[in-house]
Amino acid sequence: MSLSRTSPPLSVDKSLALLVHALEGDFASMSALASAAGLPLSTAHRLLTGLQQAGFIVPVSRGRYISGPTLRRLARPENETNRILVQIAAPILAKLSRRTSRICHLGVLEDGMMTYLIKEGDAEDHALSRQGMQLEAYCTGLGKALLAHMPEPQRNDYLSSGTFVALTPHTLTTPEALSAEFDRIRRSGYALDEQEILPGLVCIAVPIQLEGRVIAAISLVVTHKGGPVRPQAYFARLRAAAIEIELRLQPFSDMLQL
Repeated sequence: MSLSRTSPPLSVDKSLALLVHALEGDFASMSALASAAGLPLSTAHRLLTGLQQAGFIVPVSRGRYISGPTLRRLARPENETNRILVQIAAPILAKLSRRTSRICHLGVLEDGMMTYLIKEGDAEDHALSRQGMQLEAYCTGLGKALLAHMPEPQRNDYLSSGTFVALTPHTLTTPEALSAEFDRIRRSGYALDEQEILPGLVCIAVPIQLEGRVIAAISLVVTHKGGPVRPQAYFARLRAAAIEIELRLQPFSDMLQL
């Protein structure tokens, strides 16, 4: 009788069982660990070596292990959240970029800084943004969309946390001006960067919400050349993309509410 195609290889079963024993137990030796896992010592040694090389475990003494960098990285909820956001939003933003012939971004707030997770539609590398790059949040459309929807105590802490440097003559640099701008963003549903981080660069951004909480934002670069523009003309298409992302995130709501 053949094995079902869904049955995991026996070596995978053994590795996973040994990994659980290694992380949950406290054994005096590798022999004791192998015995508890029901494996020959040579098999346990080979599997443990593989798990260690892959970064799933780190030995701290004979027979005792802790979770390694790979396992810790995979277990971090913020990384899982970002991974899901990118996988879901990337094709939607790619479509929006094609239809508007504009650069699109997805960003999140991390320790008061705005982090780019996605950049679409910049084959010639016009924009300064890069995937994984961080910028000050107060002077970017994405960052202001995220800051405006922070819980009020955290938002007030941010506004009182330090000096806001003027990067251009258009940058908002006082807590009062930023607070008023955040109020406007919450009323209108969109944030603007009107040459606040670079002369000539104009962006519009909208939040991504899940269960009433803003977890990310998307933006569209209206122009990088300056001149008269109406970023609000792109609001409907940008908001439609945000709604599509929010709907596709719904099955992951429990995981992303951590």
